[in-house]
Amino acid sequence: MEQAHVFNLFPTPLYVTTYEGNTKPIVDYFNSCEMNEAHGGYGIISKNSYVIDNPVCKPLSNFIMYHMREFATGVMRYSYEELQFSQSWLTYKKPGQFHKAHTHPNTLIAAVFYYDIQEDDAAICFSKDVKSVNRCHFEPSLLPDYQDHTYSQEEIYFKPQQNNLIIFPSYVTHGVPPNQTNRIRKALGVNALTKGTLGDKETISEIIFGRYA
Repeated sequence: MEQAHVFNLFPTPLYVTTYEGNTKPIVDYFNSCEMNEAHGGYGIISKNSYVIDNPVCKPLSNFIMYHMREFATGVMRYSYEELQFSQSWLTYKKPGQFHKAHTHPNTLIAAVFYYDIQEDDAAICFSKDVKSVNRCHFEPSLLPDYQDHTYSQEEIYFKPQQNNLIIFPSYVTHGVPPNQTNRIRKALGVNALTKGTLGDKETISEIIFGRYA
């Protein structure tokens, strides 16, 4: 029988690394930050949405930016002059709270740093993009084992470890299931965007950020 070959088209990257530095002064600072009230479907976030601008976070912010640049250049092949943090915030999930599926608009790269995680904490869930408005494609029924196969999975769960930094394109849909523990699930979210300009003149996609200030 003639052999068939299956090729991967347009894979979605998830970049994972681990911070090896001393986190104690950074975590002490994180724990001192004021938090907002719970926001439906998003848990609780810090009042400060630029938390890693604090000098105590400099070793960690340098680490995150280094790997964001590695991701932007080596993985995504973005062409840009400079990358900068746009926002960074703490996110808490109390028992029973969850983070609904979402993307990060108005940014290029998203990251999560897990500075306080336990074995029984919920994994982050990445979801396939599903067009729900004005759909014009067919939807076949799936076999019961569809989630075990690369091309039919609708959700993929990634279980982070302590001090893991995960980086992914900001357009990837992700969320967190309800916190089933009796403790608060904590993490740091970070967004990054190009500095100065985005896109280019030749493709009529250029944005000069200072032009609109």
